[in-house]
Amino acid sequence: MINSDLEIINSMVEYMHNFLEKPHRAFGNMPICPFVEKARLQNNILYHIYRFSPNYDLNLNSHLIKLIDDFRTSLSYEVMLIIHPDQQAMTLNESQYFAKHLNEIISGTGLTAFAGNSDDKFNVQGVYTRQAPYIHLTIQTDKSIKIASELLLKTRYYQNWSAENLKYVGFPRK
Repeated sequence: MINSDLEIINSMVEYMHNFLEKPHRAFGNMPICPFVEKARLQNNILYHIYRFSPNYDLNLNSHLIKLIDDFRTSLSYEVMLIIHPDQQAMTLNESQYFAKHLNEIISGTGLTAFAGNSDDKFNVQGVYTRQAPYIHLTIQTDKSIKIASELLLKTRYYQNWSAENLKYVGFPRK
C-alpha cells in the first residue's frame, strides 16, 4: 500500500471516529452508525483503495467482483469498505446507479453494497449521514444487516426518522 492509500484510509477512519461513532439526538442519543466503532476497533473492516467504474466493473469477470468474492469467502472481516481515491470520480447519481447494478450482480451471494458519496442528501433531522470524504462502497452480508436493523428497532434509534427516511433504507422489511 502506498502512502496516499494510507492517507485515504486514515481520512475515512477519521470520518468514522469523529462523526459516525458519535451519539446524536436525532438517533435517540445513539451513534449515527452504532456498529462501526466496534467493527473498527476489532479490525473487522477490510479496506481497499480501488478505482471502481461502471465502464469495467459491472461484470462477473471484473477485479471488483473478485475483491467482493474474496471478502465473501473470508471469515476475517464483517465489512468491506472499497474507497475510490478520486473524490470527483462519480456524481451522486452515478454512484447510486453503480451500487444498484452491482447489487443486481451480487444479489445471489448474500451480500449488499451501499454507495457513499459526499453529495448524498440523505439526512435525518439535518444530519447528513452519508457524506464521507471519499466515494465508497460498503459491502456487508444481508444477514448482518438484518440482525443489526432488528436490534436497532428495539431501541430509540429510529424514533426521529421520517417515513421517507425509513423507506429509503428499506423499511418496512419484507
